Amino acid sequence: MTDPRTPSLNAEFGRLAVARRLAGAPVPADSPERGRINAERWIARFGSAPEPEDDAAVETRDHSVIVRPRQEAADSPWVVYVHGGGMVYYSTAVFRPFLRTLAEDLRAPVEAFDYLKAPEHTAEESVRELAAHVAERCRELAGRRLVLAGDSVGGLLALYLGLRVLPGVFSRVVLIYPVLDPYTERESYRVFGEGHFLDRDSMRLFKSVLAPFCSKAGFDPMALPPDDIARLPPCSVVTAGCDVLRDEGLAWVEQMTDRRADVRHQHFPDLPHDFCLYAGKLTSARTAVAAIARTAFPSEEES
Repeated sequence: MTDPRTPSLNAEFGRLAVARRLAGAPVPADSPERGRINAERWIARFGSAPEPEDDAAVETRDHSVIVRPRQEAADSPWVVYVHGGGMVYYSTAVFRPFLRTLAEDLRAPVEAFDYLKAPEHTAEESVRELAAHVAERCRELAGRRLVLAGDSVGGLLALYLGLRVLPGVFSRVVLIYPVLDPYTERESYRVFGEGHFLDRDSMRLFKSVLAPFCSKAGFDPMALPPDDIARLPPCSVVTAGCDVLRDEGLAWVEQMTDRRADVRHQHFPDLPHDFCLYAGKLTSARTAVAAIARTAFPSEEES
């Protein structure tokens, strides 16, 4: 079995990383709008395939987008999804090809929520509005099995919503290469700090947005009190081996296991952060997303 700490990037992503270094220019920290445009253009060009002409349905709502597969399983949950991007970049539009892939693989509807972005808005404002919109939808979906999922900072937000805002509402929480430590830089920050799609400096910017909110809310995933552990639903954690966030993900899984939480872990040792966004173009990413759908989102009987 591959050592999960071996820093060897998958060949497809390795070639893409070289292209990124050759083509990419640093985005000034004082230009978030330019950064968003560049990030979306990159994913559109190198990650997303054109949406297929099938019977899948996409419904755009005021604060979310719902992707329904062409064939929904009888026992499927409703997946509530919070997207990543450091609370600075991305949107549900950027994630839509991945959401479509996930919905088809799960044979379940996936509803992803947008939220206010920094620095135009504080994390506190963003989370407050996001929580209100998610809570309203959960009330509308009463009686349906609900799964809460998120990637990167969306994983942190999903964990917060599941523990502090809507405890007991979700049958499972799925965290994909999540932010779980807003304060500490572990060894993976040094090893994968440059050239692996999420750079150390970008993550420092994102944490400058997140840390004040987490501190004020008294929410530190690495130091959850017993009450939070008691109300943590079954949890799936997906980590990427070539990711600055790798070590905090592995540390959190180990800690939760030691504390007898119901956690299942899936690790992709040669993939970088954000690999799900490349499922439309790269075989390795597409294979990983299919594996996540099979393993991280178990059926009600398997849970």
